[in-house]
Amino acid sequence: MRPTLQYIEDKFDYYNHLCFDGLLPRPAFKLTQRPTKVGCTNIKLVQINGKYVKQVTLEFSIRYDLPESEYIDTIVHEMIHYYISINNMNDDSPHGTVFRSMMNDISEKYGIRITITYDEEEEALIARETDRNRYICVIEGEDDYKFALVFRDKLFQYWEQIPRLPGVKHVRWYVSNRAIFERYPSRIRPCFFSLAPDKVQSYLHGALELENTGTIIRPIEIFT
Repeated sequence: MRPTLQYIEDKFDYYNHLCFDGLLPRPAFKLTQRPTKVGCTNIKLVQINGKYVKQVTLEFSIRYDLPESEYIDTIVHEMIHYYISINNMNDDSPHGTVFRSMMNDISEKYGIRITITYDEEEEALIARETDRNRYICVIEGEDDYKFALVFRDKLFQYWEQIPRLPGVKHVRWYVSNRAIFERYPSRIRPCFFSLAPDKVQSYLHGALELENTGTIIRPIEIFT
């Protein structure tokens, strides 16, 4: 099957009441044709009335004709990510202790088969903090994401230049001390690496989004 938006909304409402006591506000939903994982939780900080709040979109790929059970698995999987995020729960990795505890609890209580794609080395690097902050530019293009590490003293320069590059839709900036970014070089001139949409939130686990006030670049203060 290839679900419709109405199907996704209906299943979200059903499992919200069944598994989460109806506590999850309905987020935005988006269907895509991306040839990556079936589901993705996209979280952005947006400014509303002078305050930054989390804007959540649950994305589902309908590129492939899959069994209904796989879509239900994916919907509940993404709802767990959503629950952890809006409740500001600290987990030790994207599919860490908190996620796995909730996943196992829901599976046992309601018989829902929830799975994760687990790369042990990658999850360990995402979980491990280092003593060095890295400044990360994330570009959303027409069909993919790219990111680069930028030297701190070059932030103002590239903050202005990168959004003007061809094909760039949105640019967001972050600071992170996670070891996953040790895999990638920092260069005077940024070198961009492709990143699958489903990995964006994983790589940015624990990162702080940045804002440019015109005089300083600083982490955004989140009001919840």
